[in-house]
Amino acid sequence: MTGNGPAPPRWRKPSPLGFGAAVDAVSNVAAPLLAGFAVAAIGVVAADSDKFRWPGPVLLFLTLAALSFVMCVQFGFHARRHLYSYADVTAWWTEEEVRDRHELLREEQHHDFALWEGWRRRTYAAYTSGMIMLWLGVSLVLAPPAPSGALDTPFRWAAAAVAAAAAVVEAVWSAYPWAERRVRRRRLLRGGP
Repeated sequence: MTGNGPAPPRWRKPSPLGFGAAVDAVSNVAAPLLAGFAVAAIGVVAADSDKFRWPGPVLLFLTLAALSFVMCVQFGFHARRHLYSYADVTAWWTEEEVRDRHELLREEQHHDFALWEGWRRRTYAAYTSGMIMLWLGVSLVLAPPAPSGALDTPFRWAAAAVAAAAAVVEAVWSAYPWAERRVRRRRLLRGGP
């Protein structure tokens, strides 16, 4: 502890500690899988566009979803390059090298961790955008192809509404932590509870 408060952490770490693994799971498993689904759906809609009510908007939303998921993979790759721990440093450097370069290695880890946070935010934004676009595309796919009195028409509209609601929930769910931090920060700056 210094005279000005607690000493800064020696090595930076994600909070919660599993955050790095979560970013890896999203960018290495979920995003590629969903990108493949979006591309496959694009092929189906493009081949049979006459069977969909709004094939143009469907193709646009699915293309944006696929693009967002591929960007998520790319951003996740760049993020992963910058996340490492003290244990990783000691695995690559000898004890003597770590001792001689401790401050330099710690500063480099702090710098890399800041880069990880930036790429992590981009990864999260790309994944969220992809999910929203995918749900909107699915919603439009589910809309009945043309006005008709078919028995399944109300069910298709209900399914389309559920998918559209999922897009809204994803957007709200993703924006909530950011909005909550801003509100908390404003309260602190104003001196409120």
